[in-house]
Amino acid sequence: MLLPQNCSWRVRQLTGARIPSWRRPPTGRRCSSSGSGRSFDGNLVWSSVVSLLNLVRPSEREAATVPDADFQEAFRKSVRWAWRVLWRGKFLILAVLMAALVPSVLYLQQIPPRYTAEARIMIEAAQVRNALSENMFMPEWIGDVTVQTEADLISSRMLARRVIDKLGLANDPEFNSKLRTPRPLDTFMAALNPLSWLVSTLPTNEVEPSTLSESARADIEQAALVQTFLGGLQVAPQRRTLIISVRYTSENREKAALITNTIAQLYVLDRLEAGFEDTRRVATWLGERLEALRRDVVSAEGAVEEYRAQNGLRRKGEQQATVTDQRLSELNSRLMIARADLAQKRARLEQARQLMRSRGSVEAFSDVLQSPLIQRLREQEATTQREMSDALKVYADRHPRILGLRAELNEIRSKIGHEVDKIATSLTADAEAAAAGVRALESDLNGLQRQSDVAGEAEVRLRELERQADASRSLYESFLARFKREDQQERMQRANARIVSQADIPTSPSYPRKLSLLMAVSMLALMGGAMLVFLLDRLDNALRSADETEDLTSLPTLAMIPYRRGRDLSPMKEILERPRSVLADAVRSLRTSLEIADGEHSPVIMITSSIPKEGKTFLSFCLGLIYSKMEGRVLLIDADVYRPRLHTLTGTDGERGLAQVLRGEAKVEDLIQHGIAGTLDFLPAGRSPDLPELIKGAAIEELLKGLLTRYDRIIIDSPPVLAVADTRVLARLADRVIYLVRWNFTPRDAVRNGIKLLNGTGAPVHGVVLSQVDQRKHARYGYGDYGQYYGRYRDYYAE
Repeated sequence: MLLPQNCSWRVRQLTGARIPSWRRPPTGRRCSSSGSGRSFDGNLVWSSVVSLLNLVRPSEREAATVPDADFQEAFRKSVRWAWRVLWRGKFLILAVLMAALVPSVLYLQQIPPRYTAEARIMIEAAQVRNALSENMFMPEWIGDVTVQTEADLISSRMLARRVIDKLGLANDPEFNSKLRTPRPLDTFMAALNPLSWLVSTLPTNEVEPSTLSESARADIEQAALVQTFLGGLQVAPQRRTLIISVRYTSENREKAALITNTIAQLYVLDRLEAGFEDTRRVATWLGERLEALRRDVVSAEGAVEEYRAQNGLRRKGEQQATVTDQRLSELNSRLMIARADLAQKRARLEQARQLMRSRGSVEAFSDVLQSPLIQRLREQEATTQREMSDALKVYADRHPRILGLRAELNEIRSKIGHEVDKIATSLTADAEAAAAGVRALESDLNGLQRQSDVAGEAEVRLRELERQADASRSLYESFLARFKREDQQERMQRANARIVSQADIPTSPSYPRKLSLLMAVSMLALMGGAMLVFLLDRLDNALRSADETEDLTSLPTLAMIPYRRGRDLSPMKEILERPRSVLADAVRSLRTSLEIADGEHSPVIMITSSIPKEGKTFLSFCLGLIYSKMEGRVLLIDADVYRPRLHTLTGTDGERGLAQVLRGEAKVEDLIQHGIAGTLDFLPAGRSPDLPELIKGAAIEELLKGLLTRYDRIIIDSPPVLAVADTRVLARLADRVIYLVRWNFTPRDAVRNGIKLLNGTGAPVHGVVLSQVDQRKHARYGYGDYGQYYGRYRDYYAE
């Protein structure tokens, strides 16, 4: 049992240890848990805590925990308790299970099966065309958003209408409620549904069909048909893929496959038509734009030609250069060449003049050296000199041969000088001619420059017009090329989706899944039944075991008195003649518990209970019979003067007894009936008209003192504690008080309040006895106390 929250928290706070919830509380002062009636000894726990704080060091106190063995034992006890509770409520659990299964089976037999067909569509990357780009296609990135968008398009109302129109589902009773015959189950459930009655009585704001036009009614019917159609459609993108799963559920398996395939085909066709529509739209726009650009090009080129004609500007070939520009370019080139030639000739002339001024050899001049005539004359000169040198060796200086050779040599040298002079003269003439050419070219160039300056302003405007015409022509050519491409692309369009898996006809229904549904209903019913059993066990206010009694009262259970079913024998005969019976053994067990706990002799034993009809009179009589067999002098007193019953068990007259003794009308010796069932003496309760003033502490105390001088044991059958106050007076005079609790009958509050009243008066409550225990039920419920073994060891109680 769980400790009360306040006490267990206090123990954990002081010790740092985990307190197991299964520990049975010892006797003593109790901390009661709210509403449960269970309590435990706070004094003993507190003393244990103080001892633990004194013995355990701080470091060890923080590490103190419950041993594993205690935890395992607590777990085993919890499991056994749960199993016993479930075993006691097995019939209730079975009843709940049957109550859930029977309607479920009937419901499954009535509802029609539904079949689900599945097709799969793969989304491909769309090729996005840019009409103004040189690249014909640009790839589009596909993400989760794109796939989800395509999935929403598949489940759109537009596509649903196309499927409905193509398959003629408006005439199908499954989709058109007007053509559908109501099933008996639907009619029955609608009749049982209280919400349908309530809705039928509430005012509505709906527009009457009679106030709508024909088109509006048709639209409403079409919307309802589409809504019904979409109720069976499931479109789900596959995670981390470009695959979209399309499922449709219908009452007909062939219809489910047909609708699923039709949805997939119409979606792919819609994507293809959307591509065609985009291409046609782009081509139409390009055609309109192309016509406007063509007009712009014609206008721009006409303006260029008109301006060129007005200003006398002409083009030369594709280079688009004017004649003046070409002449300027040519004159500039010629002028540069002429100036270079003039500079070269002046440099040669200046070199020759320097050689002449310095009286150097002009013959070393480059032009002289390069002259073929001079080279031949030099060769002749050299030959003549060689011959003259040879002749001087043979002839004298005045020899004719020598003279002839010398004259020839002088002539040759004269010719060479004459040629050198001619070269020098030609250099001067060449330099002057080159200078004249340069001056002529410069004059021509200046004239053309003046003419070019006049046409400069016209050229600027012409170039601007030409640029505009070129831009218009380029844009027009680009649009014309794109228009031709789009015209060809329209004939080779493809969709950006394809069907990768057609829907097959389903072989088994998808709904209802009878086995899964029945298993789920069974599990829920078992869980609900188990929860109901535990709830009823917690709400049960009666006591059924010794453990529950001890937890509630903090008192030991002394015995468990069985319930007598047949009652073939009287209690007297069963105790005296059948000493091995279960009843006799239970009463002997009570006597043994009293004797073992009797440190001192306790002659006065009082038996009481919380409420009437708990069996205290029967137990008092049986206990008196058991004691009379072991002890010689035993007196049984019926102290319940309000409802005396003990005289009926003893078979004696109960008109006179304790009441008359307490009133002083008779002596106790005269009213005690001797020899009841052998050696047992009996004092009846008697009858008196003034019962509230009858039992007083002093009078009954004096009576008991006198009786103890003659009897070894006195057993008192008292009234219920909660019924009258006399019981508390008698309990103070008894040596042992036995509190009787009827098995599976007495409320917990009654037992707790009765024990509380007795403890308040200082009564020596010794223990509790469970009476009228049904051994069969007790053993079947498996409470775990010793009472369940009575049925197992019946051989010990046989004759």
